Amino acid sequence: MKKLLLILGFTVLLNACNDGDLIVTSFDFDNANLETCGSLETVVFFKINSEAQESISASLTDANGFFLQTDTVDYVLDGTSNFANYRKYTEAIASNYFCSSVPPTSPQVTADYFASSGTARLTTATTLDDNDNLEEAIDDTIDTDEDGIPNYYDFDDDGDNVPTAAELGPDPLNPRNTDAATGDTIPDYLDPDDDGDGVLTRYEENFTQDLNPTNDITDPTVGPDYLNANISTAVVVDEYRLHAYNLTSDIMLVLENLVLINESEQITQEVLNMGEKTNVFSTIITETPPFN
Repeated sequence: MKKLLLILGFTVLLNACNDGDLIVTSFDFDNANLETCGSLETVVFFKINSEAQESISASLTDANGFFLQTDTVDYVLDGTSNFANYRKYTEAIASNYFCSSVPPTSPQVTADYFASSGTARLTTATTLDDNDNLEEAIDDTIDTDEDGIPNYYDFDDDGDNVPTAAELGPDPLNPRNTDAATGDTIPDYLDPDDDGDGVLTRYEENFTQDLNPTNDITDPTVGPDYLNANISTAVVVDEYRLHAYNLTSDIMLVLENLVLINESEQITQEVLNMGEKTNVFSTIITETPPFN
């Protein structure tokens, strides 16, 4: 259930103008990995060429946060909230150079170029997963319970307050259908009345009204009341339980029309592909859908 980034090929053009003794010797980051550090609101994207003892970085700020939704956003390199920087050093640097809260004093910087103009284009592809053991297309908009969360990342597809993973049974390819004997063809994970007794599964909370029908058991030999057709006591519960799903993000960053300046020296890059990074961010999102 991964949304793949379309990685485009770019031609990198480098033109260096030298009014003095320009010390740029490489500016080659093709084999370097894109790395990141920072917070969700301010992120430093960087590549390090250890052999040439140089780095290229871009620091971007977004009050809405990075990596949280699939999108492509252009950030103007204004030299303040968004800027790019090319540096050479007296020796190779480690990745934590850009992630230290206190600027390191070693190695020394021998050349320092800042972007006076340009654009950083960040493409983010997020993947949402409810971990319910079902293979579902990520572009499928089916929302069985109409709670605003499509089934492919809704951990309770039918809105009966029993997680989908718990309703599938031992074989997700042949999901459990408790009331199949009555002629019902809807598997439990999509059926709002699993045992076919006329009472919604969500309402079968006879003992503990905690939005969890699995722990309401009248007859232990049968199991929870929502799977026992002989128990049809209803407790009206028109509320959804807390939902949770995983969010992971992949990114691609391209710097365009980049002009890096160090006094009278200048480096221009029409297109600089900073590369891509998978699983740059991962978190668990929790929300309680409004009851419809």
